Amino acid sequence: MSWKASLNAVLKAHNKAAASGGKAVSFATQDARREVLEQGFKFLRTLGFKLPDVRGFKERHITALAKAWEADKLSPSTIQNRISVFRVFAEWIGKAGMIRGSENYVNDPKSVERHLVTQTDKTWSAKNESLAEKLPHLQKRDHFVALQLELQYAFGLRMKEAALLHPKMADKGEYLAVNWGTKGGRDRVVAIQNDYQRELLERAKALLPHPHSSMVPQNYNFKQWKNHYYYVCRKTHISRKAGITGHGLRHERLNEIYKEIAGVASPIKGGKTDSVDPALLSAARQEVAEVAGHSRESISGAYIGSVKQN
Repeated sequence: MSWKASLNAVLKAHNKAAASGGKAVSFATQDARREVLEQGFKFLRTLGFKLPDVRGFKERHITALAKAWEADKLSPSTIQNRISVFRVFAEWIGKAGMIRGSENYVNDPKSVERHLVTQTDKTWSAKNESLAEKLPHLQKRDHFVALQLELQYAFGLRMKEAALLHPKMADKGEYLAVNWGTKGGRDRVVAIQNDYQRELLERAKALLPHPHSSMVPQNYNFKQWKNHYYYVCRKTHISRKAGITGHGLRHERLNEIYKEIAGVASPIKGGKTDSVDPALLSAARQEVAEVAGHSRESISGAYIGSVKQN
């Protein structure tokens, strides 16, 4: 039995259930688990671990993976999430408790230390970069990738939300319905407030053949498109290594929203809030959280910095 066949067998037996063995999890969670595990076991082979049967997975394997992810400078949340998936997998193969806390598998515990409040400005403007300057190069390589990045910026969308968006169906006139690819299945609406957003939606709709079409071209499935999207981004110097990412455009828009409402720059951009009405600041943070797809005001700190007044 190959490692792929053994992984498929384990997934078929366990992937529908929650980690605790309770009610069934969403299809999105099942897909996310499968993707992490498939990529992880493929990566292990490049690291010299053959593992013909994935049920032979041991703690030394998660150590090798975590150190490699750390060396690749993946974010703390990404490393933690991947280790969590493998922790669930270990339970599936009868090795509950084998995988300990994430800090046990990296060289620097800070590399897996998550912050609810961002410590760095991840916007493009912080790097003196602009999407407008990148667009000509992006459009030459792929119009769909270029439009998707514009959607991420204009509406504060995640990559998956922009890719799976159905512009013709989502355009409700005064707002955009974000109902596809959302994190945790939390649908939301984002107001259409300016001419750029409207013009962008019209361009996106004009590019699509059918009312139900998404921003993923017809000859791709989402997994293939995701790989292509990141390939085009890397080729146009949009990557963690380059210092700017597609996700940074989401941060850009959310920081703009905060400034539009509060009248001052966000904390991560050095904004001073001493003379601003606390109720206005709270409203700005709440709007940032809701546009981002969260309900708790405190989550806004992940995008705009400290929620405390200066």
